[in-house]
Amino acid sequence: MQIERMPLPGIGVGYTLHTGEGQVIGVVCHRGGRRDVVVYAPGDPDTVERSVALSPTEAQEVAELLHPIATIDHVTHLERHREAISVVELPVTAASPYDGRTLAEAVARIHGVSVVAVVRDGRTVTAPGLGHVLAHGDVLIVAGGQQSIEALSRALIHTDP
Repeated sequence: MQIERMPLPGIGVGYTLHTGEGQVIGVVCHRGGRRDVVVYAPGDPDTVERSVALSPTEAQEVAELLHPIATIDHVTHLERHREAISVVELPVTAASPYDGRTLAEAVARIHGVSVVAVVRDGRTVTAPGLGHVLAHGDVLIVAGGQQSIEALSRALIHTDP
Protein backbone atom coordinates (compact mmCIF):
# COMPACT_ATOMS: atom_id res chain seq x y z
CA MET A 1 0.00 0.00 0.00
CA GLN A 2 1.22 3.48 -0.79
CA ILE A 3 0.24 6.61 1.07
CA GLU A 4 0.56 9.89 -0.79
CA ARG A 5 1.25 13.11 1.11
CA MET A 6 0.32 16.41 -0.49
CA PRO A 7 0.61 19.96 0.88
CA LEU A 8 -2.71 21.79 0.86
CA PRO A 9 -1.86 25.52 0.76
CA GLY A 10 -3.74 27.48 3.39
CA ILE A 11 -5.20 24.28 4.87
CA GLY A 12 -2.50 21.86 5.97
CA VAL A 13 -1.50 18.46 4.60
CA GLY A 14 -3.56 15.76 2.90
CA TYR A 15 -2.86 12.03 2.89
CA THR A 16 -4.50 9.67 0.39
CA LEU A 17 -4.40 5.90 0.11
CA HIS A 18 -5.98 3.30 -2.11
CA THR A 19 -7.34 0.22 -0.35
CA GLY A 20 -6.94 -3.30 -1.66
CA GLU A 21 -10.60 -3.19 -2.69
CA GLY A 22 -10.06 -0.10 -4.83
CA GLN A 23 -11.56 2.47 -2.48
CA VAL A 24 -9.78 5.78 -2.01
CA ILE A 25 -9.70 7.32 1.45
CA GLY A 26 -7.82 10.24 2.88
CA VAL A 27 -7.03 12.32 5.89
CA VAL A 28 -6.82 16.10 5.79
CA CYS A 29 -4.64 17.46 8.59
CA HIS A 30 -5.63 21.08 9.18
CA ARG A 31 -3.10 23.51 10.60
CA GLY A 32 -5.28 24.07 13.67
CA GLY A 33 -5.18 20.36 14.61
CA ARG A 34 -8.53 19.18 13.23
CA ARG A 35 -8.46 16.05 11.09
CA ASP A 36 -11.00 15.17 8.42
CA VAL A 37 -11.37 11.57 7.34
CA VAL A 38 -12.65 11.53 3.76
CA VAL A 39 -13.95 8.87 1.39
CA TYR A 40 -13.64 9.71 -2.29
CA ALA A 41 -16.26 8.81 -4.88
CA PRO A 42 -15.46 5.64 -6.85
CA GLY A 43 -13.59 6.53 -10.03
CA ASP A 44 -13.33 10.23 -9.13
CA PRO A 45 -10.42 11.07 -6.82
CA ASP A 46 -11.45 14.75 -6.72
CA THR A 47 -14.97 14.23 -5.37
CA VAL A 48 -15.41 13.68 -1.64
CA GLU A 49 -18.31 11.32 -1.05
CA ARG A 50 -18.24 11.52 2.75
CA SER A 51 -16.26 13.42 5.34
CA VAL A 52 -15.98 13.19 9.11
CA ALA A 53 -14.29 15.97 11.11
CA LEU A 54 -12.35 14.87 14.19
CA SER A 55 -10.86 16.94 16.98
CA PRO A 56 -7.17 16.30 17.74
CA THR A 57 -8.15 14.05 20.67
CA GLU A 58 -10.67 12.11 18.59
CA ALA A 59 -8.15 11.69 15.79
CA GLN A 60 -5.58 10.32 18.23
CA GLU A 61 -8.06 7.81 19.63
CA VAL A 62 -9.09 6.63 16.15
CA ALA A 63 -5.44 6.36 15.11
CA GLU A 64 -4.68 4.19 18.12
CA LEU A 65 -7.60 1.94 17.21
CA LEU A 66 -6.46 1.59 13.59
CA HIS A 67 -2.75 1.29 14.25
CA PRO A 68 -0.96 1.73 17.54
CA ILE A 69 1.58 4.21 16.19
CA ALA A 70 2.48 5.40 19.66
CA THR A 71 3.08 1.89 20.96
CA ILE A 72 6.60 1.23 22.11
CA ASP A 73 7.54 -2.37 21.38
CA HIS A 74 10.20 -3.63 23.76
CA VAL A 75 12.92 -5.84 22.39
CA THR A 76 13.05 -7.84 25.60
CA HIS A 77 15.85 -10.19 24.60
CA LEU A 78 18.09 -7.13 24.08
CA GLU A 79 17.17 -5.22 27.21
CA ARG A 80 19.74 -5.00 29.97
CA HIS A 81 19.44 -3.38 33.39
CA ARG A 82 15.79 -2.48 32.85
CA GLU A 83 15.84 0.33 35.43
CA ALA A 84 18.54 2.23 33.55
CA ILE A 85 18.13 1.42 29.87
CA SER A 86 15.63 -0.08 27.47
CA VAL A 87 15.93 -1.09 23.83
CA VAL A 88 12.77 -0.55 21.79
CA GLU A 89 11.46 -0.36 18.23
CA LEU A 90 9.85 2.92 17.16
CA PRO A 91 8.10 3.14 13.77
CA VAL A 92 8.28 6.09 11.38
CA THR A 93 4.70 6.35 10.15
CA ALA A 94 3.32 8.01 7.05
CA ALA A 95 2.06 10.87 9.20
CA SER A 96 5.38 11.43 10.93
CA PRO A 97 6.77 14.92 10.49
CA TYR A 98 10.21 13.29 10.16
CA ASP A 99 9.37 11.23 7.06
CA GLY A 100 11.95 12.52 4.58
CA ARG A 101 13.99 14.37 7.22
CA THR A 102 17.29 13.47 8.85
CA LEU A 103 17.86 11.49 12.00
CA ALA A 104 19.62 14.56 13.42
CA GLU A 105 16.40 16.58 13.11
CA ALA A 106 14.38 13.84 14.84
CA VAL A 107 16.68 13.52 17.86
CA ALA A 108 17.93 17.13 18.07
CA ARG A 109 16.11 18.08 21.28
CA ILE A 110 16.01 14.67 22.92
CA HIS A 111 18.77 13.68 25.30
CA GLY A 112 19.39 10.22 26.67
CA VAL A 113 18.56 8.14 23.57
CA SER A 114 20.69 6.54 20.90
CA VAL A 115 19.39 5.24 17.61
CA VAL A 116 21.47 2.09 17.25
CA ALA A 117 19.92 0.88 14.00
CA VAL A 118 17.29 1.61 11.38
CA VAL A 119 15.38 -1.25 9.75
CA ARG A 120 14.10 -0.47 6.25
CA ASP A 121 12.52 -2.99 3.89
CA GLY A 122 13.98 -5.88 5.88
CA ARG A 123 17.52 -4.48 5.80
CA THR A 124 19.25 -3.15 8.89
CA VAL A 125 21.46 -0.08 8.91
CA THR A 126 23.53 -0.29 12.08
CA ALA A 127 24.85 2.87 13.73
CA PRO A 128 23.12 5.21 11.26
CA GLY A 129 24.73 8.63 11.00
CA LEU A 130 22.90 11.82 11.91
CA GLY A 131 22.54 12.54 8.18
CA HIS A 132 20.53 9.34 7.63
CA VAL A 133 17.22 10.32 6.01
CA LEU A 134 14.18 8.69 7.62
CA ALA A 135 11.30 7.28 5.57
CA HIS A 136 7.79 6.01 6.18
CA GLY A 137 8.03 2.35 7.13
CA ASP A 138 11.41 2.65 8.85
CA VAL A 139 11.70 1.14 12.30
CA LEU A 140 14.20 2.81 14.62
CA ILE A 141 15.98 0.58 17.14
CA VAL A 142 16.48 2.93 20.07
CA ALA A 143 18.33 2.51 23.37
CA GLY A 144 17.93 4.84 26.30
CA GLY A 145 16.04 5.82 29.39
CA GLN A 146 12.28 5.37 29.41
CA GLN A 147 11.44 9.09 29.54
CA SER A 148 13.78 9.87 26.66
CA ILE A 149 12.37 7.02 24.58
CA GLU A 150 8.83 8.27 25.22
CA ALA A 151 9.89 11.79 24.17
CA LEU A 152 11.29 10.46 20.89
CA SER A 153 8.16 8.38 20.32
CA ARG A 154 5.99 11.47 20.78
CA ALA A 155 8.23 13.49 18.45
CA LEU A 156 7.97 10.86 15.72
CA ILE A 157 4.18 11.01 15.72
CA HIS A 158 3.58 14.68 16.51
CA THR A 159 2.30 16.60 13.50
CA ASP A 160 3.93 19.95 14.33
CA PRO A 161 7.67 19.34 14.97
